[in-house]
Amino acid sequence: MPPAVKSQNLSIMMTDIQGYSAAVAEASREEVISLIRRHNKLMRPVIEFYRGTIVKSIGDAFLCTFPSSTDAVICAIIIQLLLKEYNQRMVDKTHNLNLRIVINSGDVTLEQGDIFGTAVNVTSRMEGLDCFPGGSIGISESTHLLMDRTEIVAEKIGPKTLKGVPDPVVVYQVPLEKQKLNKLPVQLLTLVEKVINSKDLDSESSAANAKLNEWAQSVGSFLKQTNWGDNINKASKQIGNIQQSLAKTFGQKTVLEKKHQLNDASVAKRFKSGLIDIIILISISMAMRGLWWPTQRIVYGPTTISSYSEVKGDKSNWSTEYPDGKPVITRNPGLTEWLIDMNIHYPFLLYWFYFAIFWKFRQASPGQIACGNAVIEDDGNTKLSLVLVFKRSALYIISTLSIVGNLAVFFGEKRTLHDKMCATRVVE
Repeated sequence: MPPAVKSQNLSIMMTDIQGYSAAVAEASREEVISLIRRHNKLMRPVIEFYRGTIVKSIGDAFLCTFPSSTDAVICAIIIQLLLKEYNQRMVDKTHNLNLRIVINSGDVTLEQGDIFGTAVNVTSRMEGLDCFPGGSIGISESTHLLMDRTEIVAEKIGPKTLKGVPDPVVVYQVPLEKQKLNKLPVQLLTLVEKVINSKDLDSESSAANAKLNEWAQSVGSFLKQTNWGDNINKASKQIGNIQQSLAKTFGQKTVLEKKHQLNDASVAKRFKSGLIDIIILISISMAMRGLWWPTQRIVYGPTTISSYSEVKGDKSNWSTEYPDGKPVITRNPGLTEWLIDMNIHYPFLLYWFYFAIFWKFRQASPGQIACGNAVIEDDGNTKLSLVLVFKRSALYIISTLSIVGNLAVFFGEKRTLHDKMCATRVVE
């Protein structure tokens, strides 16, 4: 009994090099082989990272399948960005790779390592459309409907009649310049340089294979950090939400502006306002960490590597550590990077300025504004000096961290350490 025919809903990607036939006609056999090998070695690691399966490779063309439409389109964007940088750095422009990528999604039949079906035919016919020249990405409406349209920008071209396909197919283009990720970070620019300058990359020697493996690992390492784009977007949104919240709070009237009769604030209100400030500061700190993680790697490079062969230039900045008994190669940061990192992970300066600035200009922190509290001097003066607010802010942080300074409100004069030392009080 013959085995059952398997079918699956997949996204099919087809690629080909524009002008390949003309280039082959004028080039030597060695030049053609070199072109194809560089094409394959630039693309394969990216396709494999995004869970793509290369069904077949015919000369300058790839036929790939992806379980996710979003992954297929993102993969195409990364490939085109790689090739764009590659072409800009090539001295001999006859070796440029102007790749056309088209993607369609639908049901396909899988049999003996090959794929068949109308979805494959549609993809193949899309490849011949004039609206998709070299360097472009074209997708069908089925792919457009399945992909994450909040992450990828696509522009509708319209219905196209394809040979052998009974109904017109609506197609879209994916413009590189309008994507969230429209430029390669420094790490991948360096990797592209490595591919261009590797003299033995065109051969099948062990040295060439070693360089290919290094390239694949490096690309994979970068792509694992592609969430840097998402992290930056998420952190930016989080910071934006916090800024809006703070702006709204900052615009509210304080208790000093609302009434003339002021009393010492209750312990309950002081505790509640402190809790609100802590939540705000933790949110800001988390947003800063989320933004710093990818930014540090983009600006300063990776913090750890698996081998000293990955080091570009001076190796003295790298050292081997054994945190769990296993060797880990880490980079020693410079003074500027170390200072930023310290303030991101231990944001005492942020906390210090946060309270000082609000007390100076509003006589109340956001938490105190929300709870109807404010800070004044013992003599009733509401205009706090710059020296006083920074002194009180530092002592307030110490009191909060030590707990003892705040517990003093329950004993003796019933005043916190920072209020007693700064001759201030919290009113409502």
